[in-house]
Amino acid sequence: MKKSLSIVLVCLFLAVTAMGQVTISPMSLFLDSKKRFETVLIMNTTTEPQEVKLKWQFGYPITDDQGIISMVYDDSLNQAKYSAADWIRGFPKNFVLQPGARQTIRVTIKAPRGLEDGTYWSRLVTNSSALSKDVGETVVEGIQTQINFQFNQITSVFYKHGAVTTGLELTEITNNLEDMNLVVLVDLKKKGNSPFLGTMESKIYDASGEVVKSKYVFVSIYFDGRHRMKFDISDLPKGSYNVDVTFLGNRTDIPSADIIPAKAVSRRGSFTKL
Repeated sequence: MKKSLSIVLVCLFLAVTAMGQVTISPMSLFLDSKKRFETVLIMNTTTEPQEVKLKWQFGYPITDDQGIISMVYDDSLNQAKYSAADWIRGFPKNFVLQPGARQTIRVTIKAPRGLEDGTYWSRLVTNSSALSKDVGETVVEGIQTQINFQFNQITSVFYKHGAVTTGLELTEITNNLEDMNLVVLVDLKKKGNSPFLGTMESKIYDASGEVVKSKYVFVSIYFDGRHRMKFDISDLPKGSYNVDVTFLGNRTDIPSADIIPAKAVSRRGSFTKL
């Protein structure tokens, strides 16, 4: 009986995960003194009514010494300097979406006076879960197990005030061979008064100067840190290689008009596959 129940629960989890909850667009909002409101569209793509709740929370990504990204939500010092969570409102905050329905959220900001130039931010956390059925609505013989999954999705909200600048300085690049993988680590310093929203692009060149592997990933850099790119090099022949890492001040998932311009910066390293 326990084994059967476990199988049922695993299948239920996979089914709910595959089905998803709600779809949100866009995933980033940009406000300023001339654009004090924006809209977010939330759509119910499931076959069940979804209960949706909104909240605002300050947070940002950081990286550890291996370049692994995690989120910080309890930094009171930076929250006091950069948080816009108390200035932003979204309406409506709580609602139910029927299957296939959509809801437009109006996001507004009322920033305090006397702000220093720079970019301030918050996270819009959208919590969704299937609407619970009324107790006693359905009676079925045998054992019943009801599991309610809750999903949190994050929309980044930025408020640009005054003259805003951003950029990066790459200070060091390290190439580590781990089995048949190359891990490229880049230490960097964030410049300017705003987050860097761009693209990290890495290319591996063979001895003749040909690109044999390339990758890119979108990055959101708020503070100094270390970023990583991992390559499977099991198919590369033995020999010497160069690695170029470039941070570009653009990304295809955000309109160029919303991104603060930044110069591309590069750093080169090398490694030998024995």
